[in-house]
Amino acid sequence: MRSIAITLPLVAVAACSAATSSPDASPLAVDAALADAAPGGPCPLTVNEVAAAGVPDDWFELMNVSDAPIDLAQFRFTDEAADLAGAVPLPATVLAPGARHVQEVSDATNGFGLGAGDAVWIYQVGVATPCAGVDWASGDAPTGGSWARVPDGTGAYRTTTPDTRGVANR
Repeated sequence: MRSIAITLPLVAVAACSAATSSPDASPLAVDAALADAAPGGPCPLTVNEVAAAGVPDDWFELMNVSDAPIDLAQFRFTDEAADLAGAVPLPATVLAPGARHVQEVSDATNGFGLGAGDAVWIYQVGVATPCAGVDWASGDAPTGGSWARVPDGTGAYRTTTPDTRGVANR
């Protein structure tokens, strides 16, 4: 199986009254202008890295490739293309331009995990086509390693060992 990645540039901006942060996201000031991804429009996110044999849980890293903050609550993720019923909401976390968010994935929490030869797809809430995603073959994301874009955000995917969870891929 060969990798497929979908990432589109950002085009629209809207105002938001509050911003949040998490350990994997950059903190922002309140009243920051947030990117408002138009339904079915360009995607401001890319799947930057995947650890399908993560310890203790699988995880993937999203990167904001736009020039405006993004509220991740606008998006959902799944490991099955077109499985909108099984798509899981991303947290209400604001991701600054160029920042990363690490999302842990487990059967217990999400109802699915990421397999040795699998995929992760990002959907905007209310839109039936993915705005970002990647698939990988068995062995591409080994235990202790990951399937990552090098360089961050724009590069081709390759196996990295060790993984680079939350920091620049190398």
